[in-house]
Formats: sequence, C-alpha cells, structure tokens
Amino acid sequence: MKGYSGIMGKKQEILRIVMTVLLFCFALLCVFPFIWMISTSFKFEIDVMEFPIRIIPKNINTKNYVRVFTKSNFPRYYLNTIKVSLITVVGELMITTMAGYSFARLRFRGKNLLFTIYLATMMVPAQVMLLPKYIYFSKLHLTNTHLALILPGFFSVFGVLLMKQGFSQVPFELTEAAYIDGANHFTIFSRLILPLVKPSLMTALLLSFTWVWNDYMNPLIFISKENLITLTVGLQRFQEDSSTNYALIMSGATVSLIPILIVFVICQKFFIESFASSGIKG
Repeated sequence: MKGYSGIMGKKQEILRIVMTVLLFCFALLCVFPFIWMISTSFKFEIDVMEFPIRIIPKNINTKNYVRVFTKSNFPRYYLNTIKVSLITVVGELMITTMAGYSFARLRFRGKNLLFTIYLATMMVPAQVMLLPKYIYFSKLHLTNTHLALILPGFFSVFGVLLMKQGFSQVPFELTEAAYIDGANHFTIFSRLILPLVKPSLMTALLLSFTWVWNDYMNPLIFISKENLITLTVGLQRFQEDSSTNYALIMSGATVSLIPILIVFVICQKFFIESFASSGIKG
C-alpha cells in the first residue's frame, strides 16, 4: 500500500511539472508580442525586421519616444483619453456602487424583477445600439463632444452585478446594528459597507478603466474633430501617418499601455481576491 502511494505521488508530481511547463510555454506565447513591441520601440527602423529576432536591441534608440510626443498629435490624444477615462470611471463607480447596494441590501417591491430586466440588457449587442445612440446624441447635439463617450459609460450592468455580489457577502447583522444605532442608509453604505467590499470596488475600477481606455468603436463613430480624438482612434491615424516606420508605431503603442499596466499592478491583488470569493466564476 505504501509503495502504491509512492507511485501515485510520483505520477502526480510528474503531472504537476508537465502542466507547469506547458502553462509557462503558453504564458510566454501570450506575452511574447508585448515583449517584441517594447523591444521594437527602442530599435532603429533598419533593425526591426532582422532575423533571428533580437529581443535586446543591438543599438538603443530613444528618439522614437521623443518623436511620438513632439512630432505628432499624440499628446492631445493622450490627454483626451485620460479626461474621458477618469470622468467615466468616477461616474460609473458612483452609480454602480449605489445601485449594487440597493439591489443587495434594500427591500422594495419588484426588486428581483427589476434586477432581472436590468441584467437582460447584457444580451443586447452593443453594435445594435450604435445607430439609435447616434441619432439620439445628434438630436441632443452631443456628437463631437466627449459627453457622447462619457455619459453611456456611467451605466454598467456588469459593474452593478459585481458590486451586488460584493455587498451580498457582507453580513446583514452589521447593517441592522448600525441601523439600530441611528445610522441612515447613506451612512451605512459609505462608512460601513463600502470599505468592506474593497476587492469588488477595485475590480470594478480595473475593468471600467480598461474598457474605457481601450474603447475604439464609440470614439470612431461619435468623434470626428481632430482635437477631440482619443487614443485608440489616434493610434490608427498615427500609424497611417508613420507609414511603415514600425519602431515609431510600437513606441506609440507602448506608451498607450502604460496607464493600464499601472492600474493593473495596483488592482491585481483585489481583482483575484474578488473573483475568488464573490461566487462569479470566469
């Protein structure tokens, strides 16, 4: 029996090693395009297509980044995207946290039906709503303004679902005790419950910021003025202007990823914790 257990233990150990190697290779395969992008951004154009691929450039060229910010409209695209992203994320978090608290902690007639209808809107493809949104925004004179990008971003069905899951895990005894002590719902929400769902809140922040920062379709449709363009559309125009200068294009792409990487590094621990404990399996 002891020998059998030893054989099974060795098989499990071998299987674990094999799975680790396979996962490492898969992760490397996924990460390699980003490594190549960063490496290319520091190369001279003549060295971009050399083979075999050289990850560490033979000659470091930092002028690509200087050209990105001095010889193009890239700084304007960057500032526009930061403005739209920050306002949208703040507004979305305010609305989704309050809506999630209402669905999770409050009792009112028709709550479950309303929540079900609200969740059902997730089944409507975003592309279906583009034409009605464009007509609606045109009537309100919101096209070619950042409000056309900001206002729809305030409402996130998944954000409400995520926050509801987080609020639902907080024991109701805390709410009842605070209510007996004379606290109103806003005080309970802002001072007691919200700090306890920090993982869900930071996850919502990460997902919201990533979606808004990477949004391409809405800026392409609703914005046509050069001084209002955001980074995703701006990168396409920057690529067209740079023609086949791949080193310069990769420099612009690398710079555009920096804010997302910073936010992810800050929020990754909460992101993993939230999905591990909230009951949402991805």
